[in-house]
Amino acid sequence: MKDILLLYTIWRFITGLVGKLKRAVEVLKEDESVEKGNDFEKYVVNLFDNKYFSIVQWSTDTTRKHDRFVESDAGPDLIVRYLPKDEIFCVECKFRSCLFEGKLQWSDPQQLKRYQGFAREKKLPFFVVIGFGGDSSYPERMFCIPLEEAKYPGLFPEAFKKFERNPCKPFFWKNGVLK
Repeated sequence: MKDILLLYTIWRFITGLVGKLKRAVEVLKEDESVEKGNDFEKYVVNLFDNKYFSIVQWSTDTTRKHDRFVESDAGPDLIVRYLPKDEIFCVECKFRSCLFEGKLQWSDPQQLKRYQGFAREKKLPFFVVIGFGGDSSYPERMFCIPLEEAKYPGLFPEAFKKFERNPCKPFFWKNGVLK
């Protein structure tokens, strides 16, 4: 009986330790994902020439720091002003290494609804800029998709490939379209 109790105690200790290790790995993966997101945002911001664009707002994403939903984080990563015409538009930045089940999973359904609501309420053009492949601070490919064309959280290549742009080229704004 003592042997069984000892084995049970050891088993509980090991399963508890494994659980803690799993949680630590999840936190490290989340930190890496946040870092990649931040790197890609910086990359995107640097493609907006200071002569033509100003950053009106850059989201701090405080939800990354805790579990509470923060209303101000329901909006896009960036709100940008095109200086020559004083036009304002929104940019959500996403970096993805690869497709998942044949789709570009750029959002979740609740997040997409929040973006759509924000764009509708503020009456602002809204673009999803996606870095794809390579490194988050220097993606192999880039897509600039109008939110109204990014209708689903997961997009098949046919839906987004027409919005591909050179990831090294500065952004250009003309007639309400970001390219």
